[in-house]
Amino acid sequence: MRRFLLGMLFTVASAILLVRLIDWELAWGTLKTADAGYIALAVTSLVLSLTAKSIRWRLLLPAESSVSTPRLYRILHISFLLNNVLPARLGDVARVAMTAKQPGLRFGHVVSSMLTERITDIVVLVCCFIVVSPFLPIPDAYKDWLHLAWGGIGAGIVLTAAVVVLHRPLLTAARRLPQPRRLPGSIARLGEEAQSFREGWRQLFSRRQLLPIWGWSGVAWVGAFAINYLLMRALHIDAPITVAVLLTCTTNLAMLVPSSPGYLGVFHAAATLSLLPFDVGSSAALSFAILAHLVNVLPVSLIGAAFLLANRDQVDLPWRRKQPDAQ
Repeated sequence: MRRFLLGMLFTVASAILLVRLIDWELAWGTLKTADAGYIALAVTSLVLSLTAKSIRWRLLLPAESSVSTPRLYRILHISFLLNNVLPARLGDVARVAMTAKQPGLRFGHVVSSMLTERITDIVVLVCCFIVVSPFLPIPDAYKDWLHLAWGGIGAGIVLTAAVVVLHRPLLTAARRLPQPRRLPGSIARLGEEAQSFREGWRQLFSRRQLLPIWGWSGVAWVGAFAINYLLMRALHIDAPITVAVLLTCTTNLAMLVPSSPGYLGVFHAAATLSLLPFDVGSSAALSFAILAHLVNVLPVSLIGAAFLLANRDQVDLPWRRKQPDAQ
């Protein structure tokens, strides 16, 4: 409940900011001039990006499992649909529950694969930002924000390096902490889940899987960069591909902030404010934010709804009430 209320607070604050900044009539007029051809290409890039993420997800799961990539693709779409319409990111909960029911998979496998996804995505986005940031046409008035971003990245790298170097002493210290005499549930089950988590985590560092996992991660994010670039072209916004990379980084970072279902308000504020330093008018920037949100949310949700309806008897959502067996 606290996360939901905090998310609504961020959404309302973002909406108020946009209302005060934007000429909405002009923004609507800009949207009406959007090029449908570029929008279609952007939707195609979205589907290809999600396909690459599904292939990567399969690589992060145990090879012994018989779960197929098309099945994971369907689960991914359904989880995105639920995240877009339900609070508290319940789509992620459903994703874990649906995937853990697949043959040869355990809860630990799924959680470790999703954690590894987050890590690879963060690494790819940070590396892309580092590469393009020297080429961003940022006016001098906004250079301090760029320096702040560099400082944050540097601090994150130092912290990560410290954890890597000190992980063994930290684990040793954790083992020395007093353990509770009683743990809820089965100790054996907890041990099995912990083992499955470690098995899933090893997939990222497997020599056989290393190149394919990072390669498909790159393909997925190139598709995401293409979406933003094509949508800028659709709205006749003359900005280089480096700005599209920056937009992808800032909007994905914004989606980590608690917000209402579908990231309403927070996504729009992040996209709009990211475009303003590049001689893009506030109304055109909001038009881009609205269009980008629709392209990223609507097709995924419609496909997810189609999968959910087509497989409603096979989809085991965690909150679905079990019917008693017929006598």
